[in-house]
Amino acid sequence: MATPPDSSGTPTAAVDTAAEAAWQKLDGLDAVSGKFPAPARVDGDGILIFRTKIGFRGVQRLCPHLKFSLHDADLVSNDTMIRCKQHVFTFRLADGRGVNCPGFSVSVFEVKNEDGTLYARRTR
Repeated sequence: MATPPDSSGTPTAAVDTAAEAAWQKLDGLDAVSGKFPAPARVDGDGILIFRTKIGFRGVQRLCPHLKFSLHDADLVSNDTMIRCKQHVFTFRLADGRGVNCPGFSVSVFEVKNEDGTLYARRTR
């Protein structure tokens, strides 16, 4: 996909916001023996960190529907989605989009484990 030129006429690179987001250390979380889901903060936002079959993933703390806590949400579809217990609204962990609730989405966060220390950054 071609990118538009800048003011000098030189093509500019496409911007990947996830690549630009800074990784933030999640203090107080133990990737090895910690209890999950666990609360954390990224960019001042309260999030929850879930341990999935393929690693860790972060989501906003409250369901966007009626602001019910996602702390007790279920990981479903082989840990690729999260389902709010209140009204069964389900969201993809890859991009936060609602599966059975058009118009709703959650903020999702990429989480990495480096030697037992967790880091997160916003992906959407």
